[in-house]
Formats: sequence, C-alpha cells, structure tokens
Amino acid sequence: MKILSVFIENKPKKLSKIIQELSKEGIEILGLAIADAGDFGIVRLILDDPKKGASTLSKHEMIANIQDVVGINVNNSTISEIAKILGENNVNIEDALGFGFIENQKILVLKVDNTELAKNILSKEGFKIY
Repeated sequence: MKILSVFIENKPKKLSKIIQELSKEGIEILGLAIADAGDFGIVRLILDDPKKGASTLSKHEMIANIQDVVGINVNNSTISEIAKILGENNVNIEDALGFGFIENQKILVLKVDNTELAKNILSKEGFKIY
C-alpha cells in the first residue's frame, strides 16, 4: 500500500486546495492524517491513485512524496494484537497514520521499518493486508 505525504504551510485554505485539486482529477481520498509542526505540517493521504495524486499536486507546486506503508484490515482484531505480533518479530512501528476505509473495511495504516517483513508476518497470522 502506498500513501501520499504532502508538505504544506499551516495556513487557512492550504488543506482545502489539496483536496480541491485531487477532487477535480477524480482522485478519491480514502483516509487522511495531519501532522502539525508549527508553521508547517505534513498531510498524509490514502488515495485510490497515489501516483496520479502526486502528479496532480506537483503541477500546483506542492511537494508530494509517495511512501510505502502497511494497510491492515482491523475489523476482527485490535491494534494491541498487531503491535504485539510486529514487536515479537522485531518490526518497529515508526508511525501510525490512523484509519482509512477500503471496500467498506476498516484499515489501520502503519509505517514500519521493514514493510515486506511486516506484510509477510501479518499475512501468515491471517490478517488481510493492503
């Protein structure tokens, strides 16, 4: 799974400009998280087409970066269970981007230090991975 991280100035209309430009291109936003860093921030977006989203935003002089993350279906489990499994397998959770919805399923989105290992471990434990 990939997300789009966008560096923006922490001012009115900046977030709405991102959303507006993505919407104009028919790009669906499936999840959203914002990290505040004073005068600036990072908006993390789960999009149905992150590559098209990055291209769209770059046309409007916005800095956008595609990142690999692990999307985990959590309809039948807990965050505690997932954290325990990853920790026991020496996978570090670097960031939790929160929840999104894909195909009406609640998805926990994590940035980890070893994406492929995390996907393999969680798949073997019976989790649906995105």
